Amino acid sequence: MKALSSSTVPTTERLLNVLALLLIIGQLALIFGYYPQLPETIPVHFGLAGKPDRWGGRGNLFVVPGLSVFFFVLFWGIRQIPAEFYNQPVPQTPENRDRLVRNTHQMLAMLLFVVMVFMTWTFWNWLQAASGSEPVAGKMLPNLLLLLAIAGTTLFYVRRAYRRV
Repeated sequence: MKALSSSTVPTTERLLNVLALLLIIGQLALIFGYYPQLPETIPVHFGLAGKPDRWGGRGNLFVVPGLSVFFFVLFWGIRQIPAEFYNQPVPQTPENRDRLVRNTHQMLAMLLFVVMVFMTWTFWNWLQAASGSEPVAGKMLPNLLLLLAIAGTTLFYVRRAYRRV
């Protein structure tokens, strides 16, 4: 059996992938908008209190969009794996195969979107700190929200896989 063709990709999954791609484009637009006005040395890492604890060149700004592109390609690549290799929470049968595959693909698209939102938020705060402004997010709140969003998304789609079993 093959992976679902691109013509059978549900609208929700397509929308989430387009939004994730737009967030990556937004990250690149932010770089090109801010880059000329940034100092040569910028904060490149923040401690638990949200304060910079490591500094580097402004070229480091390309790391976040680079990672975002990597994750986008990774999640797209995972989608290409044939359904027979998926480890589903319920037994995969010919009757439920397509539903489980769509559920898994939509979960991947949602997780990718969540990660892209987090990375874009983090990147925005990084640019704020590099510009000399106080970052909007401090401490561990964004990281906690990311973990909750990933756990919540995963639990939602696993629960959904059990429906109509």
